[in-house]
Amino acid sequence: MKVAVSDRKVVDVQKTGADRFLDSADVRMSGTFRSLASAIMGDGALSAREKALIALACSVAIRCESCTRRHMEQARALGVTREEMLEAAAVASLIRMGSGLNAAAVILDEMQEAASKR
Repeated sequence: MKVAVSDRKVVDVQKTGADRFLDSADVRMSGTFRSLASAIMGDGALSAREKALIALACSVAIRCESCTRRHMEQARALGVTREEMLEAAAVASLIRMGSGLNAAAVILDEMQEAASKR
């Protein structure tokens, strides 16, 4: 499947479940989604390259393997280096770990609340 990664560059990528779903969905819906994605991911205040790196990190953070593969291919096509991808993935992993610790802090809050009611 060919995907535009910038106004000037198109790359071949593997189809994801999302692609298969959009291919079978109403053409207006799939066209609208793909048009929005193209508009968001193109050059703007952030370059398409920077956006590809952000998308890769977000994919890692939400733990979507097919998204990670897709955004890695797109980032690579835009010149993102292996080291940049690994660093972005490390940042995403740190954020994911931090959100886990924030969720775990609920235990402390609940225990403190229970102790104060005694």
